[in-house]
Amino acid sequence: MAMLARVYNVGISNTDEMYNFLNSYKLANGLTIYADNNVIITPLFFYISSIILKIFGQNIFVFRTINLIISSLMFFLCYVVLKELKVSKKFSLLYTLLIISLISSIIGGGANYTILAYVFYLLGFYLLLKMKKSTTKSIVQGIMLFLVFLSYQKLGVAYFIAIIAYEIINKDIKSLFKELLTAFILLLAFLTYLYTQNNLFDFIDYAILGISEFGSKNWKAEGNIISILLFLLLPIMTLTALIATLRAIKSQQYIENINQTNKEKINVDEIGKQMLSLFIFSICAYIIIIPILNVYHVYLASILMIINLMYIIDFLIKPILEEKSIKNIINTIILCIIILLLSYSAKDVWEYAYLINNVPKDSPFYGALIDDETKETIKTVGDYIKNNDKNTIVLSTYSPLISLYLNDLDNGDYDLPLRGNLGSKGEEGLIEQIKELKNTQILLLHETDDEKELYQFAYDVADYIKQNCKYVGQVNKFDIYETEN
Repeated sequence: MAMLARVYNVGISNTDEMYNFLNSYKLANGLTIYADNNVIITPLFFYISSIILKIFGQNIFVFRTINLIISSLMFFLCYVVLKELKVSKKFSLLYTLLIISLISSIIGGGANYTILAYVFYLLGFYLLLKMKKSTTKSIVQGIMLFLVFLSYQKLGVAYFIAIIAYEIINKDIKSLFKELLTAFILLLAFLTYLYTQNNLFDFIDYAILGISEFGSKNWKAEGNIISILLFLLLPIMTLTALIATLRAIKSQQYIENINQTNKEKINVDEIGKQMLSLFIFSICAYIIIIPILNVYHVYLASILMIINLMYIIDFLIKPILEEKSIKNIINTIILCIIILLLSYSAKDVWEYAYLINNVPKDSPFYGALIDDETKETIKTVGDYIKNNDKNTIVLSTYSPLISLYLNDLDNGDYDLPLRGNLGSKGEEGLIEQIKELKNTQILLLHETDDEKELYQFAYDVADYIKQNCKYVGQVNKFDIYETEN
C-alpha cells in the first residue's frame, strides 16, 4: 500500500521514467535496442519490460506495475538479507520498515535498470551468505555477476570488485576463478547473440564507447544537499561502528554476554568476515552516485549500507534488545510505522483510482496523471507535426512524449538528445546528421526562467541549429527552425 501511492499517483513529464518507457515501448513494437534507439545501458531491463508490455498492455500503467514489482522485490530482499545475517524476524521487519520510510521517495522515479540491477546485487549477496561453499555456489555467483552487469554495467563493475574482495578475504581463489569463468562464458554468449543480430557494434558504440561522454560531461550535484550529505556520512558511521564491533568481539566477556541471548553460539571469525564482506559490498554500491550526485542515486546506493549499520548496531546491543520491555516497545513502533505508511498512502491511492480513467485505455499514457499544460503541449505539437508537409524533428527532452502521442518510434538519436546518449561520436555526430537533413523543420524548446531543458541536453547541437538554420516561427513552447537545404 505504501508503495502503491509512490508508484502510480505520479504525473508524467520529460524525465527518466518516460525515456525508459519509450525505449521499452519501442522494443515491444519490434524495434531493436542500440540499432534503432540510443540506449547507453546494458539491455536486460529493456528486454524484460518490453516482454511484459507486449503481454499485458503497452501503457504507463503496466510499466508502473513493473516498478511496483521490482521495488517490492528490493525491499523484500532487504528483509531476507537481514534474516540471513541472523537478525531476528521482528527486528528484520522493523529495519526493513525503517528503510522503506527513509527512501521510499525513490520509487516515484519509475521502473528503471538501476533498481533492477540493485535487486540482482542484493540477491547475489544474499545467495553468497546463504549457500555453502561449492561449485554450484560459484556458478550461481558467476550468473549473478552477469545479471547485475547485464542490467546496469556500472553496478556490474561494483559487483565484480566486491566478489573479488570477498573471495580474497576468504582466501578462496579457486572459487573466484569459477565465478569469473562462468560470468565470462555468459558474457561471451551474449556478445555472440548481439553479433548474430548485427547489433554488436551498435552496442559497443553506445553502451561502451558512448558512456565515456556521459561520465565526462554530466558531473552534477542536485537536490536536497542536506539529505545527500547525511546519507554520504553513512559509510563513515558504518566503518566506525564496524571497527568498534571488530574490537568488541575480541572481548571474551562481551562474547559470553552475546551467547547468553543467542540460540546458537557465535563464531567470532565468521562474524568478522561477514561484517567486513557486507561493508565491501555496501561501499562498492556507491558507484551509482557517479557522475550524477542526487537524492535518487544516493538513497538507492545507501540501502545496503543502511542494512550494514543496522546489523552492526543490532549485534552490539543484542542483549538489550532481547529484554521483554524492549520487545513490547518494538512491537508498538512497528505497528505505528505500518499505520503511518498506510495512512499516507490511502488518500493518494483513492485519488489515483478516481483520476486513472481520464486517459483512454488504448493510449500509451493510460495509467498516468497528465496535467493540462503537458497535455496541451503534447497535443498541439503532435498535431502540428501530423499536419506538416515537411519532415519535422523535435530536438528536446519532450521528444519521448510527443513520439508516443504520434506513435512515431523510429527517430534514432533524436528521441533522446542527451550528452552521453549519442554514441562514440557524441554531439558532433548528431550535428553531422543534421547537416544532411533536407526540407526539415526542427523544434527546439523556447527556454524561459521557469522552464529549461534537462542539464544533460545536447546544447551544442541546439546552438548549431540556432546558428545555421532559419527561424520560421513558434508552436506552443517550441521555436521552429528550418534547414537551408
